Amino acid sequence: MLQVQNETPFVSGLFILPDEAGVDTVYLSVKATFHFGAGALQVAEVQPPLVLADTYWGEPGASSLKYASEVHLLKPGTDVVLVGDAFAPGGRAVTSCLVSLGVGALQRTLQVFGARQWKGGVMSPRSSTPEPFVRMPLRYEHAFGGTHVPEGGRGEVLAEPRNPVGRGFRGKRSASEMLNLPLPNVEDPRAPIHSISDAPVPMGLGYVAPSWMPRRAMAGTYDEAWKTRRAPYLPRDFKPDYFRAASPGLSAAGFLEGGEPVELRNVTPSGVVRLRLPRCELDVTARIAGRSQQVRMRLETVLLEPGEERLSLLWRGALPCDKQVLKVEGARFRVKSLAGVKGVA
Repeated sequence: MLQVQNETPFVSGLFILPDEAGVDTVYLSVKATFHFGAGALQVAEVQPPLVLADTYWGEPGASSLKYASEVHLLKPGTDVVLVGDAFAPGGRAVTSCLVSLGVGALQRTLQVFGARQWKGGVMSPRSSTPEPFVRMPLRYEHAFGGTHVPEGGRGEVLAEPRNPVGRGFRGKRSASEMLNLPLPNVEDPRAPIHSISDAPVPMGLGYVAPSWMPRRAMAGTYDEAWKTRRAPYLPRDFKPDYFRAASPGLSAAGFLEGGEPVELRNVTPSGVVRLRLPRCELDVTARIAGRSQQVRMRLETVLLEPGEERLSLLWRGALPCDKQVLKVEGARFRVKSLAGVKGVA
């Protein structure tokens, strides 16, 4: 029986999966959740469990990804993700405002609009004046994208491969068919939409579904050659970047280490939130066939949920156990040091 000793105040996990080469590997996880109300980080009283499978806002395939699975092979760098809403500054309704997220060198600014539709002449529709809003969900349903199902179900169904659940995607619609359809609420302020034919990069801060581009392109080739020579292991052209689930541009080239500054604007009613990621040194060992081995843990995911004043950090590491799966005895998780957290020396 596996013996898992978790001596941390956080959630831990041990999973055994084949790696990219098909080698059985022990994957170890520590998920730490903090509360950042009143401008100071505190260890959260409730520690959410590891996410064992992709979780969507609605029907999978017809809605965006709320939480990505935290059980998978290793990521090549840190993902930064924000799940939440935009808030009008000062709580006063506006037709548009800027929202920003910054974690270390990773920065993203969004322009958020109230509801608007394509109006005007059938030859060159233009955007209506945005309606005022106080709060707007920062989900991909409100970013550029969408699916075009031809009227009557005749013809090819077309979808924006980077975001098939969004709004603004023209497909093969005529100009007149675009009239009264909604524009995206969330845009890149450097690349605003001017025309019904514009196809900007879908802008968001949340998780990207594995079936969407660019993640889908990293999954590899599942053809007859794979079925006969490689299955059930991953194809040889599989890329670990597939597991990067952050919005493109919000994945670090390497791993964040803690201590990086965080700044959030207009994703809480208070306007601006500033803090620093805590610095946490973990001591994690796995025991295989009577031998304990140290496992290097790296920060794979930074998840911000401003509506709950919650910050979650996920560290993961791996240790090969090829042909020794039944000899994996367990693991021990300890915190060697934790800095930048109130009430922790």
